[in-house]
Amino acid sequence: MPTAAAKQSALIVTKDELLELADWERKYADAKKKVSAAEKELEFQRIRLAEKVLGVKSKNELKQLTPEQVQKRADKRLEAGDWKLERGAPEFAFKKTSQGCYPSWMNLYVEELGETAAARIKAETPIVYSYCVEVSAS
Repeated sequence: MPTAAAKQSALIVTKDELLELADWERKYADAKKKVSAAEKELEFQRIRLAEKVLGVKSKNELKQLTPEQVQKRADKRLEAGDWKLERGAPEFAFKKTSQGCYPSWMNLYVEELGETAAARIKAETPIVYSYCVEVSAS
């Protein structure tokens, strides 16, 4: 007596679908590289402006300022003549896009329970994986 599996025909993976998938994997990888490069350049440009206008020296220093502190610093430094807008330059403002508390859990855990406990938790935490599909060129 045939089983249900035997009655079903095998699913076919076609050359076309593999080639299409390989093409999308390449497009995705290229797009991620472009996004990464754009994010790095954008961050550089933002910090460059913040250095001039706010007098901050790092991204972390900027991240610790409240929106009110940012505005007060910009105004105070403008009045002091530390920076000015070039003639014809558009107005600008630093706009808050997100906020939150992001403690370093590993460091806090080490402080509370010690390095050994933190290492044990890290070792016992299951590893997760992400996958793409690599199609060989033939």
